[in-house]
Amino acid sequence: MTVPQLETERLILRDHRLGDFPAHFAMWSDARVLRHISGARRSEEEIWQRFLRNQGQWQLMGSGMWALEERATRSYAGSVGFIFARRAIDIPYREAPEMGWVIAPDFHGKGLAREAVAKILAWGDAHLEAAESWCMINPLNLASRQVAAGAGFREAGRARYKDVEMLTFLRPRGAA
Repeated sequence: MTVPQLETERLILRDHRLGDFPAHFAMWSDARVLRHISGARRSEEEIWQRFLRNQGQWQLMGSGMWALEERATRSYAGSVGFIFARRAIDIPYREAPEMGWVIAPDFHGKGLAREAVAKILAWGDAHLEAAESWCMINPLNLASRQVAAGAGFREAGRARYKDVEMLTFLRPRGAA
C-alpha cells in the first residue's frame, strides 16, 4: 500500500524515507524524548527495526506511521500514526489500532503533535474499520496527555508495559 500524503498548515505527513533514518535515530536516542517514554535507550539495531517495521505495517495492515516534515524547514520533525504492535500488555482493546506520536526535541512545544494527531485521526476515522483506537502514555508525560485529551482520547485505565506503569486511553471512532 502506498502511504497517503497528508498536509496541514505547517506539516507534510508522508512516507518515511531512508534518508530520514539519521534524524529518526537521533530523535529516539535523545534523553529529552526518552524521558517521556520509558527512559530506556535503544540500540541502533532496535531503532532500525522499528523504522523498518513501519513499511510492513502499511503493507499488511493498511496503516502505519507517517514521517512529519516541517514545511518551513523541510526538516524531519517526528513520527505519528497507527500501529498494530501486539504489545505484551493486559488490556482488552490491545488488538485495536494503537495511536502513537513522537516529536523530535527541537520541535517540542510548538503544537505539531496536536496538529498531526488531529489530521491522522481524521484519516483513521475515514479509512480504518475499527470502532475505537487506543494509546498509552507514561503518567508523567503531561504534554502527551494533553494531546490525547484534545483529540478525544479518554483515560481507560492503567497497565504495566515492560515493567513501567502506563496510562491507557480509548477514543471512539469519530470522537472529538
